[in-house]
Amino acid sequence: MRFWLLVLGGMTTIALLLALSWAMYDRYITNPPAQPVIPVSFESDPYRQAIEIAKVAVAGATSADTSADWFEISSQWQQAADLMTVVPAGDSRYKDAQARIKTYRSNSEYARRKAEGK
Repeated sequence: MRFWLLVLGGMTTIALLLALSWAMYDRYITNPPAQPVIPVSFESDPYRQAIEIAKVAVAGATSADTSADWFEISSQWQQAADLMTVVPAGDSRYKDAQARIKTYRSNSEYARRKAEGK
């Protein structure tokens, strides 16, 4: 009798785990949650792309009013810094790119602190 209760309990546990797995699959795989996507394309010059994104961040900072604005600016600075990290060492602008990485990350941190009200 005890054996059959253990078998039944095990089968019940397996059935519940399968149902939970299916629910999670249905929820997160077929309909993934919306996440902010920042498209990064390496088709062109990453240095030039980073400069353009930095210009957008500077312009946005002049009119930022809300935390969401500052978070967006922080994200832009971080994206620009990330692009600078892929400038090849053989590129004549490599040294400048390395300096800009530090500056852009610092700007990103500043914008994040502004977004958090610090």
